[in-house]
Amino acid sequence: MSRSMISALVLLAALLALFILAPGVLLVVFAGALLAVALRALAVPIAMRLGIGRGWGVMIVSLLALALVAVAIWFASDALTGQVDSFRQELPGLVDRVKARLADYSWGRWITEQVDPRRLIPSPDVAGQAATYAFSGLGGLLGGLGDVVLILLLGLYLASDPAPYRKAALALVAPAARPRFLTLMNEAGQILRGWLLGQLFAMVVTGIFIGGGLWALGVPMAGLLGLIAAIFGFIPYIGPLISVVPALLVALGQDPALVPWVIGLFIVSQNVEGNLLTPMVQSRTAHLPPAYLLGAQALMGSGFGLIGVVLAAPFAALVLVAVKVGYVQGWVEAGASEKNLGP
Repeated sequence: MSRSMISALVLLAALLALFILAPGVLLVVFAGALLAVALRALAVPIAMRLGIGRGWGVMIVSLLALALVAVAIWFASDALTGQVDSFRQELPGLVDRVKARLADYSWGRWITEQVDPRRLIPSPDVAGQAATYAFSGLGGLLGGLGDVVLILLLGLYLASDPAPYRKAALALVAPAARPRFLTLMNEAGQILRGWLLGQLFAMVVTGIFIGGGLWALGVPMAGLLGLIAAIFGFIPYIGPLISVVPALLVALGQDPALVPWVIGLFIVSQNVEGNLLTPMVQSRTAHLPPAYLLGAQALMGSGFGLIGVVLAAPFAALVLVAVKVGYVQGWVEAGASEKNLGP
């Protein structure tokens, strides 16, 4: 067995051990790498145009992103806060109206009958259970905030100066395999960069389209529902199915006649994304067949929960590139070429 093959097997074994022993760490590092790729994609053109270092370009992009988020929150806080407060105040009445609408149908009455009011009666030790859930939720919140901070720091460090990390990664493989490994890293960066930028563009267009369409239909809280559609648009296939549920519930509580229009709006949005925006994204990244992507989402979701579903698409694209460059081109096709050139 060659040294290149041994180094590749050792690297795969180390990644597999990390995947088994500390899967959360692997996802945090991958999310930080995605953030770094996005920052570099925006920072490099700015640095080249201004004639400054790429690290300064990353700093400029980070400060601009922070300023844009702050401005967006400043201008949208009143409207979104009002819509969230309105949704919270209207939620009890909305639930009653939805139950009343469902009572008009036999299948709707069956659904409402499954809700046993006695299940809502708290048990005697409800205080202890509430305290336990509160502390558990607080721990999960602190852990999530810690992961977010770590992802931000990883993204900034990796984007500011990726050269040392690339050299360290190349040092893990045999010298003969380094050109192939460098090609793999370059193609992986290009794939993730194109996918992220295209997905961000698709999310913005989807959010504006859904929010504007719901506003035109007279659906309450159109801005909030459009924002939900934009955020869940990051998750292919599954995200739109999730984001349509609150829109349908609000429309059903407002006027049942709006429900078909809301469904049609989301169908049109999906067709525009599938036939126009998604091909634009896939023209710059690997083509991900629907069955392959859904399988990756199911696998990542079962292993890591919601964060796994969110990161399933870029992770699946990365795996596809690794298989193509590392296995197909580096092993299968290379072996076939050597056999054809043999005596």
